Amino acid sequence: MLQNIKHKLVRSSRTKKKNGGFTLIEVIAVTVILGVLATMLIPSIDGAGAKARDAKLKNDLMTADQAVALYKLDKGTLPTNLKALFPVYLKNSDLKDAKNNDLVFHDNKDGTYFIQGQNSAGKEIKSNEIQSGTTNESGKTPPQDGEQTPGNP
Repeated sequence: MLQNIKHKLVRSSRTKKKNGGFTLIEVIAVTVILGVLATMLIPSIDGAGAKARDAKLKNDLMTADQAVALYKLDKGTLPTNLKALFPVYLKNSDLKDAKNNDLVFHDNKDGTYFIQGQNSAGKEIKSNEIQSGTTNESGKTPPQDGEQTPGNP
């Protein structure tokens, strides 16, 4: 009887050792699969950040452009720089481009202006090149009858 119990204990301990965990091959296979998935996912995550920074740049350029247009309507002249727009015309003083540089105001001295910043690829983007709303075939918003676009009265 004692031998029978001893034999059952030894046999059950052997089966527990066999089924007790993962083999090295299984662990390596899972690690390789996770590595392949991570290498496929990382570029798409990185691109999303650049797109978000570019969208913020366009939004900031349009906001600053509208603030300059309001300033010109109120004062009759263009501001000397973007800092002149705070806090009356612009509430947010953190107007940065996608490279985290300040936006630059350019007065053409003929009554026109543009605001400039760099996108995440390093390309210069100007406020007078950005249009909002619906676009036509050329990608530009057609002006309404008698409407002037901001930056170019």
